[in-house]
Order: sequence, then structure tokens, then C-alpha cells
Amino acid sequence: MGPGLYSEIGKKARDLLYRDYQTDQKFVLTTCTPTGVTVTTTGAKIGDLFVADLSTQLRKKNITTDIKVDINSNLFATMTVDEPAPGAKAILSYAIPDQRSPR
Repeated sequence: MGPGLYSEIGKKARDLLYRDYQTDQKFVLTTCTPTGVTVTTTGAKIGDLFVADLSTQLRKKNITTDIKVDINSNLFATMTVDEPAPGAKAILSYAIPDQRSPR
């Protein structure tokens, strides 16, 4: 067999020191109201990149509406109707990109 690869020297020590070590930071703030509105703000700093979004959920009888806005001003919405007819479920989902975006 022969000597190991140069890159393998100290690999076990590096794995022991750095495995499962995360430098990312994340926060979540959720607020609920008695009327059925839930507002959640999420932010994460991954290295030098900051990612955030704001989401709102409204529940009224058998209809649930979820609206989410991300840091790039993209709007995502989903409306779910439980039991519009016996045993049925209707889901309407759409995304509206930022109109100023070159994409």
C-alpha cells in the first residue's frame, strides 16, 4: 500500500473541529392574531449573503390564503379551499415576479 495522499493528512482533525459547525445566523419572528391572521418574518445570513422573506397566512372558515414576499420583491400566493364539494380540495397558486427585474 504506500503513504497516504498529502491532502488526507490532518483530515480527521479538521473534520472533528469543523464538522457540524455553522456560522450561519437565522431568525424567525411569528405573530398570530385572534382573527386568524399569522405573520411570519424570516431572515438568514449565510456568509456575506442576507436572505429574507415575509409571509402572511389568513384562515377563514374553509379557506386558507398564504402570501409570501421575498427579498427580491417576488410575490407568491396560494389559496386553498377545503371541501368546496364533498371530498374535494381546491388549490390556486401563482407567482408575480418583480416588474423591475431583468428576469
